[in-house]
Amino acid sequence: MANLNPKRPIEEDSSSDSSGEEEEDDSQDEEMGEEEQLGENDREIQVEFAGQSPIAEDFHGIKSLLHQLFLKAHINLSGLTELIIQQNYIGSILQQCVDNEDIDGEEEANSEDEVFGVTSVINLSHHKDVECVKEVKQYLLEKTQKKLAGLFNNSSNQIGLLFNERFINIPPQVSVPLLENLCKEIVEAKEAGKPFDFTHFILISKLHESTRKDSESKKKKAKGLDILWVNAEEEPISEMGEVLGEYSVRSESDSAVSGTWDEDDEQFDPKRRIVLITAAQLPDMLTKIKEFLQ
Repeated sequence: MANLNPKRPIEEDSSSDSSGEEEEDDSQDEEMGEEEQLGENDREIQVEFAGQSPIAEDFHGIKSLLHQLFLKAHINLSGLTELIIQQNYIGSILQQCVDNEDIDGEEEANSEDEVFGVTSVINLSHHKDVECVKEVKQYLLEKTQKKLAGLFNNSSNQIGLLFNERFINIPPQVSVPLLENLCKEIVEAKEAGKPFDFTHFILISKLHESTRKDSESKKKKAKGLDILWVNAEEEPISEMGEVLGEYSVRSESDSAVSGTWDEDDEQFDPKRRIVLITAAQLPDMLTKIKEFLQ
């Protein structure tokens, strides 16, 4: 097990350079006015993250991230969250590194407690009798039109459900060390005789697909340019894996998940895509993600 309890820097967001001394001398009221005019996605801030082993205090943060993936599906997310925390030698949560000199105690506590991402895997085969895992498997069977039935029914298979969730707008580069660490921990757990000797992995990706039907959109679709990936690093995973199902979640999504567009903007349909990869493909997956994000 990799020791994740001490904070480890994971990724630093790029931030806007200072525009000069004149901006620094502006009054606080003017700065507040400018911030109010800027949208949530128009401001850039510099943030450093660290990977940590999940603990009980992370329960609500992890559950919230699972909710943005499964939305209104009939799945006990509390049970899934507890499984992730119980196996805390596998996977990481993403938290913000806080400079104690710049903030007070209450703000520091809030920043350190907030979970910005989770990267983990649950063995669906080993936990087949756990109720929340039964619900996940039923969900996957429905969304893939039972294409996974043969895989689930073969007792020689050990199937892992990958979780690769984080807040929107956190750069995809953070996924590289988190996934690398996950792969290392899987190997260590397998060598220790724990139930992580996987044969396959399932990933549920979040994406948005253009709803336009004109000739221009058809050209984009032919080139694969009609899709926006919520987690960009999952595009090469989808390309190398086997896509078993894709479905709209528009009726379940809120604006925070599906995004909002002006009337004149191109409209996108929020979707989920279920991808299957073999355990043997895992090293190649990491390589392709690194190449894709360069």
